[in-house]
Amino acid sequence: MLRRVFTFIATAALASAGFLSTAAPAQATIVDIPFGPLSIGEYCAAKVHPAAWIGFYEASGLKCYTPSGSTGLIFRGTGDPYLTCKHLTSDVIMAALRGPSDGIICRAVR
Repeated sequence: MLRRVFTFIATAALASAGFLSTAAPAQATIVDIPFGPLSIGEYCAAKVHPAAWIGFYEASGLKCYTPSGSTGLIFRGTGDPYLTCKHLTSDVIMAALRGPSDGIICRAVR
């Protein structure tokens, strides 16, 4: 009986001192991950058109192109900015934003 009392007192003392408390959960961090036109092109080639290997997140949406030596760019189709971010990173995506130089910024939770 005396041993149980000592065990109880010792456990109570450790708990009050904070030694037996659980750790606080890790906090999620929101990060912006920028990708350029060639990275967008990876999504374009995989999901829009196999010949497209460059993409721009323009004001009118995400556009996929194939470069052409004399005429500039050949339009190959449109893509989804959110799905582009899902394709480019394994992080949990919150939003896809238009970045500098018509790149894409993937806002993610880590």
